[in-house]
Amino acid sequence: MAGSSRFPTHLIPDDGTRYPPGEIVRVDQSSGRIQIVADSEGNYEVMHCRPATEYADETPLLRVGLRKREAPPGFTPPDPWAPRHPSDW
Repeated sequence: MAGSSRFPTHLIPDDGTRYPPGEIVRVDQSSGRIQIVADSEGNYEVMHCRPATEYADETPLLRVGLRKREAPPGFTPPDPWAPRHPSDW
């Protein structure tokens, strides 16, 4: 993740995929590298996406700015410490 931006910016290998502003995504790090995956239930919203031309590396990079999604109005996350109903076990 890169700094000096209004939104957290991720540099990922440029495989030709472009993420339009407003698209909902999730950040997957399970493979040991950062991947951005389009997911309507994701935790992030794309703010900007462009080739990272400022790096003179053999591997082209894509700079993707993400913003943490806000919960919809009226949504209250469940209390993890609240007693649960036995049928939930």
